[in-house]
Amino acid sequence: MEKPTLTRSINAQRAAQCVILAANSNGMLDSAVAVSPEFADAEKELIIKILGEIKTHLEAAGNQISADEISSLFNFVFAKSAEVVTNFANHRPNEFSLLGLWDGKAPIAAEELLIGHFKQSTFATDCAKNFWEMVTGANPPDPEDALLCFGEALKWCFRLSCHYAVLVLEKHNYRFI
Repeated sequence: MEKPTLTRSINAQRAAQCVILAANSNGMLDSAVAVSPEFADAEKELIIKILGEIKTHLEAAGNQISADEISSLFNFVFAKSAEVVTNFANHRPNEFSLLGLWDGKAPIAAEELLIGHFKQSTFATDCAKNFWEMVTGANPPDPEDALLCFGEALKWCFRLSCHYAVLVLEKHNYRFI
């Protein structure tokens, strides 16, 4: 049996904090975060797919990524969270296409109510801005921490975006049954 590994990364913690700060400034943390096993399963599937794409992209680009690409990643995850919550509410399975991952044009197959709120929200943009400042600031993470940092930031973006979607639907008396 292979020995399990344990990693500790202040940079991954900083990456998660970028997202948490954005959520707080967007008023998303005024209540307990809505979670479900279905959201956790979707998060795992989606983030693993995205990390594979990021790894390939970084290898091809000499470990470089642009601000626009980072923005696109966060907007993509934000959009997919609206889909996951819509699918959860309507008892439908998730089907993750990575269309729009890099070009900032992620389609959203979600409740119209959510789409309107998500288009008005600055959460994904704030996450991307905070993350960009972290990776280009005075104390940037080491390149070998890149995937771990992306994973943590995008994971928290997904979780808190699902929470936001639930809040929006509940505010409009949407019933989860």
